[in-house]
Amino acid sequence: MNEQENEIVGNREGLSKYLSPIAIWALSFGCSVGWGAFVMPGTTFLPVSGPLAALIGMMLGSAVMLVIGMNYHYLMNVYPDAGGTFTYTKQIFGYDHGFLSAWFLCLAYISILWANMTALPLIARRVLGDVFQFGFHYQLAGFDIYFGEILLELAALILCELLCMFRKRIAVTVQAAMALVLILGIFFCFVAAMGQSGGISGMEPAFRPDREPFMQIFSMMMMMPWAFVGFESISHSTEEFHVPVKKSFWFIGVSIVTGFLAYALLNSVAAMIRPGGYDSWVSYIADLDHLDAINSTPVFFAMYHCMGKTGLFLLGTVVLAGILTGIIGNTVAASRLLFSMARDRILPGYFGRLDKDQNPRNAIFFIMAVSLVIPFLGRIAIGWIVDVATICATIIYGYTSAAAYRRASLKNERKVQATGIIGIVMSIIFGLFLMVPNLWSVSTLAAETYLLLALWCILGFVFFRLVFREDKDRRFGKNTAAWVALLFLIFFSSLMWMRQAVHTRTEKVLGDVGTFYVNEMQKNGLKRKEIEVQKETEFLENQMEKIRRSLLNSSMLLMVMILLSLVIMFNIYATMKDREEQMEVEKIKAEQNSKAKSIFLSNMSHDIRTPMNAIIGYINLAKREDMGLEDIQSYLDKIEGSSQHLLALINDVLEMSRIESGKMELEEMDVDLGKVMQEVHDMFATQMQEKKVNYTVEYEELTNRAVLCDKNRLNRVLLNLISNAYKFTPEEGSVDVRLRQLASGEEGRGLYELRVKDSGIGMTKEFAAKVFEAFERERTSTVSGIQGTGLGMAITKSIVDLMGGDISVKTAPGEGTEFIIQISFAFGNEDALERDELQEDDPESSLDFSKIRILLVDDIEINREIAESILTDMEFMVDMAENGQMAVDIIKNSKPGYYQVVLMDIQMPVMNGYDATRAIRSLENPSLAKIPIIAMTADAFQEDVQKSQEAGMDAHIAKPIDISILVKTLTEILEREDKKHG
Repeated sequence: MNEQENEIVGNREGLSKYLSPIAIWALSFGCSVGWGAFVMPGTTFLPVSGPLAALIGMMLGSAVMLVIGMNYHYLMNVYPDAGGTFTYTKQIFGYDHGFLSAWFLCLAYISILWANMTALPLIARRVLGDVFQFGFHYQLAGFDIYFGEILLELAALILCELLCMFRKRIAVTVQAAMALVLILGIFFCFVAAMGQSGGISGMEPAFRPDREPFMQIFSMMMMMPWAFVGFESISHSTEEFHVPVKKSFWFIGVSIVTGFLAYALLNSVAAMIRPGGYDSWVSYIADLDHLDAINSTPVFFAMYHCMGKTGLFLLGTVVLAGILTGIIGNTVAASRLLFSMARDRILPGYFGRLDKDQNPRNAIFFIMAVSLVIPFLGRIAIGWIVDVATICATIIYGYTSAAAYRRASLKNERKVQATGIIGIVMSIIFGLFLMVPNLWSVSTLAAETYLLLALWCILGFVFFRLVFREDKDRRFGKNTAAWVALLFLIFFSSLMWMRQAVHTRTEKVLGDVGTFYVNEMQKNGLKRKEIEVQKETEFLENQMEKIRRSLLNSSMLLMVMILLSLVIMFNIYATMKDREEQMEVEKIKAEQNSKAKSIFLSNMSHDIRTPMNAIIGYINLAKREDMGLEDIQSYLDKIEGSSQHLLALINDVLEMSRIESGKMELEEMDVDLGKVMQEVHDMFATQMQEKKVNYTVEYEELTNRAVLCDKNRLNRVLLNLISNAYKFTPEEGSVDVRLRQLASGEEGRGLYELRVKDSGIGMTKEFAAKVFEAFERERTSTVSGIQGTGLGMAITKSIVDLMGGDISVKTAPGEGTEFIIQISFAFGNEDALERDELQEDDPESSLDFSKIRILLVDDIEINREIAESILTDMEFMVDMAENGQMAVDIIKNSKPGYYQVVLMDIQMPVMNGYDATRAIRSLENPSLAKIPIIAMTADAFQEDVQKSQEAGMDAHIAKPIDISILVKTLTEILEREDKKHG
């Protein structure tokens, strides 16, 4: 198992805590008890179980729900986030199972919302008659749909959804009020029925006489997932509890107990009172299909019998309360689930956005939008979906129990292990009872229910494929068992649909056959054997053709569904295989890279220790008492050379790190290519001469010398190539550098070619193929004494690529090496370059440094000592501060003009350099607020320069301090200030 308890994914913006204890109970109770509690006693409970059997079955089923509730309570405390079963499954079993549980959860909550909404016309018909039966009218699946009833449903939906969207606190207040009305109203109904009946004696017989008592109790117990689905809805609002989550079981327990009382009392009401002419509830329930609207609903008849129309109105109010709690409660649960899925980037970010009240308004709007079409489908079609929701509930209960058991096993928590196992076993039994026809149940699911379940699973496959395709973090596709199980569910439900469809069609045909014979015998007064053979044969053949056609159509649709499922499944599997192969390639590449880095670290250890050994060695020599000044100066020169080499090594490593992280960016400016080439010539001329290397730099073939490019990066390329050529070229050899312009004038751009050729040792063909890879360095006896990180060519290649150019190499052992770069530059501003040259030719500064006071800010004592020594040698007056806060206080309390400039370190305790600069810039005294501030820091990358500018600094100097750059920068800043003040 890959347990991801500490994983933080996507946008972790949280929900606000606003749910009080009564609101939490109301959400749980209101989601689990709704319209069905007033209808099911006559349509489902009493037809299979007597009153006592129903009571016992409900008690046992409620006990099972309490066990499952304990599993929820445990996981809510471990993972107190929105998302309920989705969150638990995702954390324990991974995102594949998490997606599946969320997919079934969505249908469960939204379909129950729809069921409550479409129950409104049924209440209206029983309480108000045909008041809302106006406007256009049509039938769907045998159910009459009127425009007026559609308006009634839409009004209730929009009102509840708007409350949840814009006034969530009012919405849960309404939920709490309606939940109280619901439970108190049910108690009132029970008391009223007891007063008008024979009490307990009126509910005889206690068991149905035609069924075994055990099967009656068992059947009733198996209906409890439907009866209680929704009690766990508060697990989606755990983030919003205004009370400790450890109290969650009390809310779940009270909700299940009150739910049990609601169902038990209403079932008793249905059994206690019946119309005249019926000697017991058994004969009354058996005759419901032949009675009118009120008489066919025992609970409604009981209240009408007790209190007349007033009783009907009161009951209607109570049922309306149950419907509203169902709509609001399931909206809250479903919206938090969608929010949680969006926060984990399974759904688009739209669903995860919170308004200023930290409410997932967009998710609620989506639920309302998809629900607007439901009133047009009628009650019967929604009933099929609700049956699917019951199956979904058993699946999510099983997932939650399995998650609780798995985590408890890891933590060795025996009590939760026990409740987890019970929950798993009971969820399996519930599922078999619901889905396998005639296994235990006296009735089976409709064919349409199986079809909808199969289609929902197929749609889940399709949506998962979309999510899987966008899964950049590779969270999905790690558990094929989840998708095999879903495929099995599609096959099973498809086969059950076909079975039920054919069975239903066959029953209808047999009924038609019976009707045919009855009609013929009544019409002709004939006995069965005297019916005309030909007419009988034609009729039977016609009926058999109907069965064959039904079977063919069902088979074709079954094949299409299974084929579609297999195509999607294999597509997902193929993608998983491709991803696994890609991961294997990346793993091999990572291992190779790791090996290369190990070699690199070995090289670096050697290369860093070499200059460090020289530095330490010469320092120890310089400390000897017999050393003369000339010897000490020589040692210092060698220390300086070694330190420069060490700094170059460090810069290479840092530059490569920036390249690998994608942070390297170009800083384009006007550049004179001729001047750049002359500078690199001058830079290496002395070294080449000392080594007796014939060194030439040619750049005469430049039609357009002024271009736009990153001068520092271009210099880095040239330095890397020329220094490599110098290192690997022996004495009396040659290094030729040539820059020429190949083409010009195309849309203000020119194509340039740079060649760096040496007569050095060259490279093997194998090494030349990977010379531009990081950490690569050829190991031969010829180059073993040459220092380098193996990063120079990788950095060069990255810079050339970033500039949009190409680099290639021609080489062979003993024949030298030639690097060739072709790159296109936009032409620059010639006039701007000429102005810069004139400024460089200005006479030297006449500033008197002895009259300038500098505030030096650095938290490292040795850094302050070095900088102070350098500055005082230049005759500056220097004051010092140890952190940014001290610097702010010193400047704030100083007189304007006392300090002329501040040298500010960045990374310091108490207050860093950026914050200190912002604080100085915000001082009330404008003269103090405008004092020049120069960053002097080891943060030397371009983004560090950018940050210092954004903080309000005037310049940036990188450590270690280059004295020439320090002098130049201070001079420029101070001269600029002199000019400002005349």
